Amino acid sequence: MKLGHRLNLFDTIFILRPLILIPVWNFLLIGNFLALQKNLFDGKVLFALLIYTAIMGGVYILNQITDIQTDRLNKKLFIISEGLISPKFAKIEMFILWILALSLSIKLGFVFFIFMIISLILGVAYSLPPIKLKGRPVLDSLVNGVGYGMINFAVGWVLHQPADFFMFLRFLPYFLSICAVFINTTIADIEGDRKAGETTTGVFFGSEYSSIISTIILIGAIGTAIYFKDYIPLIPSVISLPIFIYVVYSLFHKKKFSRRILILSFRLPGFIFTIITGYLYPGYFIFLILLFIAMRIYYKYRFGMTYPTLSGG
Repeated sequence: MKLGHRLNLFDTIFILRPLILIPVWNFLLIGNFLALQKNLFDGKVLFALLIYTAIMGGVYILNQITDIQTDRLNKKLFIISEGLISPKFAKIEMFILWILALSLSIKLGFVFFIFMIISLILGVAYSLPPIKLKGRPVLDSLVNGVGYGMINFAVGWVLHQPADFFMFLRFLPYFLSICAVFINTTIADIEGDRKAGETTTGVFFGSEYSSIISTIILIGAIGTAIYFKDYIPLIPSVISLPIFIYVVYSLFHKKKFSRRILILSFRLPGFIFTIITGYLYPGYFIFLILLFIAMRIYYKYRFGMTYPTLSGG
């Protein structure tokens, strides 16, 4: 891996982690679609996307600042952990993003503003000691399920429809599928998290039992998606289920697993959600293609690596 040690503008953009901002954008747009049952993309939706990008981008910066040691051990997220951007500079960027986003969010209504506050609180509680939910088994999965599978969709929903109890009930298949996917990510990082002293769901239950739990939860996502007749979460969950089952089989019968298959188990659902969102919003799909090309160029130039990939680790 090659590293250029001089800070450039693109480092300040890619520190926001656009690859994992894609699910944030997906779920906001899907929430908007579920509220209206049509693919309306107006100025309000674009404005909301920009605000939420700033909120969550700041959260991802905080996550990198607090996880420098873990990221070095897991050999990922090099921008802060390898010193391309200093923690001090990253904190300044983070606070600017949050202040700007919260100030602008008021323009989209009080409920939208409250959801921005909740998203920010969850993000901080996930990453920052002494709470640091990232290092607390079960809670790490729940906060991801609530944050991405409930609040994220609600942000899109409330742009054109009022918030109510049914709204959150409607998001149950998404909540479950995201919890399942997240648990498998903790399996992939068990070694590095254990060395860093992080007791994640994967570390606490071990890879075998974590894989069983995630598979059962994914089956629950399929069941609730069928109940609500919602094909959007049903399609990625059904397609991914055989991979989840294979991971369980490998861990219990072969006593080992293919890291590439494990990574595929939690990247494939997100990829399918992205395809579905692109189908619902064709212009968004074009944007993602351009973003993918930009990420490939950036990581090749900056780190000498091919990234992103679907199953690479």
